[in-house]
Amino acid sequence: MHKRSKIASLLMACMVLVVFSGCSGGNSDNAQPQISEQDYEPYGKYETPVEFTIGRNTNHVNNLPPGDTIEDNLATRYVEDRVNVKAKVAWETDDMDQKLSLSMTTGELPDVMLVSREIFNQLVDNDLIADMTEVYEKTASEGVKNIYGSYGDLLLDQVKVDGKIMGLPMTNIGNQHQLLWIRKDWVDKVGAKLPETAEDVWNLARTFVEKDVSGTGKTVGMVMDSNAMNFSPMFATHGAFPTNWIEKDGQVVYGSVQPEMKQALAEVSAMYKEGLIDKQFAVRSSEEKEALVINGQAGIVFNPWWIGYTNYKDSIKQNPEAVWVAVSAPLDQDGKFRTIRQDPVGGGIVVVNKNFAHPEAIMKSVNLTTDFLYSLTDDAINYKKEHPDEMLTDASRWNNDPTQIPMQVDYDDVLKRYYEDLMKADESGDASAVQEDRVVSFKAYQEFKEKGNAVDVNTYGEYLSRIEGQREANNPNLEVTPAGFYGTTETMKLKWANLQKLEEETILKIIMGQAPIDEFDTFVDTWKRTGGDEITEEVNEMAQR
Repeated sequence: MHKRSKIASLLMACMVLVVFSGCSGGNSDNAQPQISEQDYEPYGKYETPVEFTIGRNTNHVNNLPPGDTIEDNLATRYVEDRVNVKAKVAWETDDMDQKLSLSMTTGELPDVMLVSREIFNQLVDNDLIADMTEVYEKTASEGVKNIYGSYGDLLLDQVKVDGKIMGLPMTNIGNQHQLLWIRKDWVDKVGAKLPETAEDVWNLARTFVEKDVSGTGKTVGMVMDSNAMNFSPMFATHGAFPTNWIEKDGQVVYGSVQPEMKQALAEVSAMYKEGLIDKQFAVRSSEEKEALVINGQAGIVFNPWWIGYTNYKDSIKQNPEAVWVAVSAPLDQDGKFRTIRQDPVGGGIVVVNKNFAHPEAIMKSVNLTTDFLYSLTDDAINYKKEHPDEMLTDASRWNNDPTQIPMQVDYDDVLKRYYEDLMKADESGDASAVQEDRVVSFKAYQEFKEKGNAVDVNTYGEYLSRIEGQREANNPNLEVTPAGFYGTTETMKLKWANLQKLEEETILKIIMGQAPIDEFDTFVDTWKRTGGDEITEEVNEMAQR
């Protein structure tokens, strides 16, 4: 080869290397420095700043003090001050999946990303993210490890590939199942008792309607969501678990196409025909459904423990005498209130670019952010007390938007821990014993005990969720079954949307009497032939890995 050609070839090779090494936002594998044991310390401070870039969802609510930004606020300054780790926003987007898909094709990935399961799988398949196993084992704080450990193997197993931890999952806490919320003042008014069985529930709805207990002439028996899925406790009494993958006879099957579902639909359809379920549930907007409860037309509704954080709390404005209680009903024939464990991964998975030089720095940021949000350490508590003028306008445990990595992690059984913390302080009369981030709930409870419904609606909502809701979410009759599968298969990406549409339309038609109950058999056959069987096979293959 001619000497000039050789030089040109070498230059071209160098340019290619520069382009590819510059795409990742970090150092290449060959250029990565050795991570020292001191660097792995959960709270070890770097001598020189370590900066990482992050792709974020757009923050549309500014609850920061004047002068503060997403990159520079009390939460981020705490991490910078303690471990010398700084975050820089690479970009913000309203469509994370689309943005990351584009970034993968261009090679312009930030150092840290909060991704969906689908994008997570793509990043793993393309070998673009770091193995976080050693980082987690050495650098995760005791607080974070305790939180993750509360899920047993259920949580981290969702982000393991060939036994390696490839991401840090956000958590979806346990016991967020549907509870039966009832107007206790209505129950007393008609001389009834709180229900236990499905028959009790239907009888109470029947009584409310027949006696027009609302006094409006338009009393509604039960309020149902437009897709009927808030009625999952009713389905569960038949052993039916729609929209969930469950284990049955040694295989993972889809709950919506099991014979038990047909039995449940027959019962619900009969009750709809009788007028015990809102006749217009399928066409009502969320606001219209809420209005039935707020305006005092309905006194029975299924909703999780957090009902007090919805507009339902406004019912005491219209009906100051309203007394709402949560009940674990209906029970099945064994006296159990059955539910399926929701996906333990909630909100996404934090992953680190494979070429980022200090993945352990990301773990340190998560450690300190978790301490900060939940006041887990004296250091975090004191830091916030030392900077009272810099506090976020919303200082709740859920406000993770301003943090370096906006991820939320919490104990699987946090509702039990939270409730017992409040009850212990209430019994002792020692408010100082309440965990810092729970003080607002304790104060709301004390005010409600003193004033009843005369409190403002936000205080009432806090009481309703944190006392009434959390208590019942941990009812001793509760029986929680893990789902058989939580992920997404290849065929799901292509066919699941159509199968879901078919399922929802069939269920609504049967409930509303627009199709006979035997239409369920036709639905099951169509579901299986048009992708269901193929997806079920894939699910079982993935569940056995």
